[in-house]
Amino acid sequence: MTANTGDSRMMRGQQAPTGPDVAGWLVSEARSVENPAVLLEGLCQRLLAQGVPLARASISLFTLHPLLHARSHRWRPGQRASTEVHPHGLQHLPGFALSPFKSLLDGSPGIHRRLEEPPAPDDFPMFAELRADGLTDYLALPVCFSDGARHAVSWATSAPGGFTDAHLTLLHGLHPLLALVLEVMARKDMTGVLLDTYLGRDTGRRILQGQIRRGDGETTSAVICLSDLRSFTALSDALPRDMVLELLNAYFETMVGAFHAHGAEVLKFMGDAVLAIFRIDADSPVAERCEAAARTIREAVAASTRDNAERRRKGLPAYEFGAALHVGDVMYGNIGATDRLDFTVIGPAVNLASRIGGLCASLNEPVLLSEAFVSNFRGGTRDLGQHALKGVGMPVRIYSLAPTADSQALTAA
Repeated sequence: MTANTGDSRMMRGQQAPTGPDVAGWLVSEARSVENPAVLLEGLCQRLLAQGVPLARASISLFTLHPLLHARSHRWRPGQRASTEVHPHGLQHLPGFALSPFKSLLDGSPGIHRRLEEPPAPDDFPMFAELRADGLTDYLALPVCFSDGARHAVSWATSAPGGFTDAHLTLLHGLHPLLALVLEVMARKDMTGVLLDTYLGRDTGRRILQGQIRRGDGETTSAVICLSDLRSFTALSDALPRDMVLELLNAYFETMVGAFHAHGAEVLKFMGDAVLAIFRIDADSPVAERCEAAARTIREAVAASTRDNAERRRKGLPAYEFGAALHVGDVMYGNIGATDRLDFTVIGPAVNLASRIGGLCASLNEPVLLSEAFVSNFRGGTRDLGQHALKGVGMPVRIYSLAPTADSQALTAA
């Protein structure tokens, strides 16, 4: 594949563009722009003003993300920069394997191709597309981060004769600064992704805002939902490890998808259990949050019914869950050792929700409600009477959700 790093063409008498303004922007304002697409757009506009005849540019960043392998940010004159996301598996696609970006990731120091010259036998296939689009010159450089990770940036022009030596000198000269800014952005993005993925969206935001000391937190009112799989111990004993993990992931996907769809904060997974809260405040009154919680569980039940039908068709084990909904005050914050903390909710209300959830199997109900929840809920319920709960001094009145036409339709769908 072609991997020229330059040519012997003279500068043809052009005055070299100067770059202090662009470099100064990269080390000052650029560090605070919103994302790499905005950075690319601002950089290209400034390069155009410096006389660099850009026709297109791109930045490709490979990311640490559970769903995405990379993001590509692209710019064209007169257009806003756009972003395309690439799922895992991109690296195995033929188009990527035969691209300049794969060569850069494999260690190439850079790729420069004068597209006005005749095609070479070792050209990358995409060069034919670039020529067809009227481009005359192409430059791609590796973006190397301090941890050894490699990413890529590319520049192209449609100017007759391509980039001048002065243009190339400017692009090469700005490259180390661009790489530094991109690494700062990528690290910030990765931190947010990891915190959101492993701790939850609101928890991650709070930690980034500085709530990192033991005891940091607040007392808040919330609808508490604690859900766990039925007969998980028996399933774990009966199924191979990989099948247990697959079943757990299917169940968690059902629950978390429903919780996030209705504004809940999923705080943690505890074995086969999910702990989530619907925070209550002036903008989210208790009745609305109770309704959201009930709708969440109904949709989760319907989704699991559909999922289980498909699982049985494939010969996979089905799953059932039980969930408890309760309203109360919780302490929401950091607990643990000085150097190993957990950001979660604790308090009697959480304990009561857990005890209520433990009755789901014996009462054969997918969801049970506390009296505190029912007193704030505008929907229909069924009174299941008083029940003794372990660790609770007095019997507690328990309710279930009354069937509705919508929930029956969801379950049957």
